Amino acid sequence: MPKLIVEETPLTEELLHRKVAVATLRGRPYYNITCALRQMELQFDSLSPEQAAQSNAKLIITTRDEADMIKRKGAVMLDTELDKYHAIVKAKIMRNIMGERADDQLTIGIDPGSRIGISAIYLHQEIASAVESSPQDAIDHVSAMLGGIESRKKVVKIGDGDISMARQIAYTLKMKFRDKVDVEIVDERGTSQNADAHRRGARDRLSARSIAFRSGKSFTMQ
Repeated sequence: MPKLIVEETPLTEELLHRKVAVATLRGRPYYNITCALRQMELQFDSLSPEQAAQSNAKLIITTRDEADMIKRKGAVMLDTELDKYHAIVKAKIMRNIMGERADDQLTIGIDPGSRIGISAIYLHQEIASAVESSPQDAIDHVSAMLGGIESRKKVVKIGDGDISMARQIAYTLKMKFRDKVDVEIVDERGTSQNADAHRRGARDRLSARSIAFRSGKSFTMQ
């Protein structure tokens, strides 16, 4: 099977030179794997299992049956692992590519309001951007990332535009994760974005991203 290079927009120059290899000869798994990687905006090579075993790929994604054909050092991920929430999978892939010594702080920005914007930053890249319609949905979404992503430090930053909702979310997350997660309340003045009104929730997602990059005051439970 000839080597097929599939070029996708890399997240960083580092990722450009340290690719993921998709190593399967099976049509349906190949389609599912490559669709998931494209949605995560990750670059990859398409190889046979034999080619992947000889490659310099930092991470190989294959099926359970074909994994036995890949005898090499380095990380191997099964296609079934891609069924998890994409932000968690993307974080795992990036961590394998970038290495253990990289700054892997997970920072999640939240913009409270009638639509709650969420932005997750990991290895200096946005790995998730979403809008939820209720505080509980936002808490569930953020909790899934906090619980599923491996990181030496985890920080949640919540805008103070709706201070009652901000405190509700902060209290619930702090009760759940305790000292494993730092929670901050951020002055969100100036974070509102002039996003296209026709793009539903775009302004909320961009505001959450701005909040994620601001310093705030540590939230403590009274």
